[in-house]
Amino acid sequence: MTKYLFGDLVRNCKEKVDRDNNPYEYFVAGDHMETERPKLTMRGRFDESDVGPAFIRMFKPGQVLYGSRRTYLKKVSVADFEGVTSNVTFVLETKDESILPQRLLPFLLLSDRFTSYSTGKSKGSTNPYVLFSDLADFEIDLPAPKTVAEIADIMCTAERLKEDYRSLIATCDDVVKSQFVEMFEGKEYPSSCLSTLVSSM
Repeated sequence: MTKYLFGDLVRNCKEKVDRDNNPYEYFVAGDHMETERPKLTMRGRFDESDVGPAFIRMFKPGQVLYGSRRTYLKKVSVADFEGVTSNVTFVLETKDESILPQRLLPFLLLSDRFTSYSTGKSKGSTNPYVLFSDLADFEIDLPAPKTVAEIADIMCTAERLKEDYRSLIATCDDVVKSQFVEMFEGKEYPSSCLSTLVSSM
């Protein structure tokens, strides 16, 4: 195992967009990021929303979005599109893919140890927040690059499996609802008083 500091492995990208000349169609707010779900399934459109001035941070596909407010909520997302997020969401990428693969980064951020560390470093009580500099000293023990790559592959495979199950459950739910509607919507059935169907004890 080799010990690293988070700040030596990960950079906080701070590229800004000119909101008066914004080329991006989509933005991501905190509400679009689901707890403990790296896949980003929601987003907003600038032409359909009144977006505040804090939304200036650009992100690209594959970069990791990390909610720096109330970090115990574990809002960590990876977008497959480019867009803009607010200045309280970190846009993170690894500095050396051979040491810490980008695909492993969201799982590191979602780990209980990292969450505990970020929560402990948070400031404020009503809406606690953390600075990137507060996270820079977080210590990470990593094995040899080959092993790290294998771990990253396993984690990504497991996450894809979870997403497949989510899709399957959603599909089954839609089928059940559809069948329920087909069986009962617009049809008349005889009615009875509950007292005639259930005996009292």
